[in-house]
Formats: sequence, structure tokens, C-alpha cells
Amino acid sequence: MMDWQAYGDRGVLLRDLQKGLRSRLIDRFEQTLPEGCREFVIGYDSILLIGSVTALSRLAEALRRETDADAPEPRGQNAGSLRKIPVRYDGPDLHAIAEATGLTVRELIRVHSKPTYTVYMMGFAPGFPYLEGLDPHLHLARRTSPRNHIPPGAVAIGGPHAGIYSVASPGGWHLLGQTDLPLFRPEAAEQPNPDVASVFTLKPGDRVRFEAIEPKP
Repeated sequence: MMDWQAYGDRGVLLRDLQKGLRSRLIDRFEQTLPEGCREFVIGYDSILLIGSVTALSRLAEALRRETDADAPEPRGQNAGSLRKIPVRYDGPDLHAIAEATGLTVRELIRVHSKPTYTVYMMGFAPGFPYLEGLDPHLHLARRTSPRNHIPPGAVAIGGPHAGIYSVASPGGWHLLGQTDLPLFRPEAAEQPNPDVASVFTLKPGDRVRFEAIEPKP
């Protein structure tokens, strides 16, 4: 059963959402914004609705009555756009990850690039995707000593997720390689009425495949 709470004076947070319910609500809100809702923000197990708190509170109560958290995920969430992302597997943690998982570097690259991942949510930085589908062999605790600077395009793993750093930032995920594909375009965001697709390469529900390419000489 979902829970909800008022979030400031303009928002209502739908929280404790199981995957099936979360996916159904995302599909529903993407098709038609509810009355009183101007926009929504997707979290890991939550959705923040922004607009009229009065109207959104009524909506949240109605959703709590009508939704069944055990229903299967909708087909729409499994049919997002497929993006193939070229990766140079030359990251600074590549050999350490291979040793920690008992794999050779070649096996590690194969295991990481084999799945079709799903963008579960956009993360702590603009355009950073949390990717579901990482092979359990590669589930590693994050680094005990985070790096102060990770370049944009760094392909990484942390806990049960894969991800791609979209901007230069500190971070504690393990770095496998690098892609030249930009995930966040701030210059597009500065334009009047920017289109979301021109600013962000990925969105929740998209599917991702990594393709190994040769490192730069």
C-alpha cells in the first residue's frame, strides 16, 4: 500500500511505491497530468507531484484506495527507447573489479555489456541514470574513499546499479570505462522553452545496451 505526505506548500509526495505501482503511475502521469498537477519528479520508490496541494491531496487519497501494489508492471515501462552506448572499457577500477569478482577483464566486460538495462530513475546529478539489470556478480559496495573528481561520461557500477556520470562531480562508484555520448546538455537547457529530449539523452523507462569499443590510442 502506498503512503503519501504533503511536501512543502506546492507538492505531494507519493512514497513507499512498489515497482509495479510506481511504473503504472509513471505511465499514467506521462499520458495525462492529473488535475492540479503541473509537473512530477520520479524518485527511487516515490513520485513527487507539484501543483495545488489541495487537489493533489485528494488525488493521493483516491490513488491509495484504488491502486493495488501487487499488480504487474505495465508493458509501457518495458518498451522504452533502446539506446546503445559505446564504452571504452579502460576505467581506473577495471582490474580491481575483475579481481574482486573473480573474473578476467574480458569476462568482466562481457558480463557488464550483456544485459539490456532499464533506466529506473534519474539520479543525484542532472542526467545521471540509475540503471537496473546489473548482473549480481557485479554487485559491489561503493568505494570506501570516494573520488573528488569523476569526468562526465564515466561508466560505473555501485551496489545493485550501473550508471553513467553525466557531469563532472565527486563520486564513490567503481569506474569501468568511458563514453563520449553526452547525457546532459546545459546549453540546450538555457534556451527558451527547451525540449526535455534535447537536454537529457535518457529518461526513466528507457532501455540501455553498452557496446565495447577500442580505447583511444
